[in-house]
Amino acid sequence: MVTGPPLGVLMILVLAGAGAVAHQSVQTFDAAQAGQPPAGFTFAAMRQAAPGTFVVRRAGASGHLVHAANAGAEGFSLAIANGEPLSDLVISVRLRLSGGARAGGVVWRYVDPQNFYAAVLDLDRGELSLFRVTGGNMIKIEEEEDLELDRDAWHMLKVVHEDAQVRVSLGGIRVFTDDERRHNRLLPQGRAGLLAAGNADVAFDDLRIAPDRGRR
Repeated sequence: MVTGPPLGVLMILVLAGAGAVAHQSVQTFDAAQAGQPPAGFTFAAMRQAAPGTFVVRRAGASGHLVHAANAGAEGFSLAIANGEPLSDLVISVRLRLSGGARAGGVVWRYVDPQNFYAAVLDLDRGELSLFRVTGGNMIKIEEEEDLELDRDAWHMLKVVHEDAQVRVSLGGIRVFTDDERRHNRLLPQGRAGLLAAGNADVAFDDLRIAPDRGRR
């Protein structure tokens, strides 16, 4: 007869697994109410007066989050997922840049609208950029130019920040890696979420935020 581990060991394994899952945030927006901002987010603005409009749209049983362009906005709208601050993490999202400035992406180690990291895909310029924002100063620390992407398609953007290393991927392909060792102490941890240029129409779906444990 084959026997498994004792019941006490099984309970420890189950609890450990539940703890790991509890630290991961997955938002598909499928259960969110259409026409309303999604629950579980805090909205903020950088270099513009208001956070802009984030609402859920539905197509059948599926939902996604949309930021509506404000033609007079010249900064960035932020949708930050509520949760514990993270240091090392993995964040990914599918996004479609459908109109206006066609620029959007993800933020992490977010402290407030003046302090965070951001990876921004800009289809008008054909570039993917990594920014560090401290004290309201937005510093471009890495970029990949001359990207030829379908302007009407969904694109998967993923960032892994492990210790001082930042790895940014697009469509499953690593675009660049940056070493933030000299500046890592400036933004040691924070929350994570989404970013859209204030004058851009951007759709987001399948947002995933999880602590990185050195396996990616």
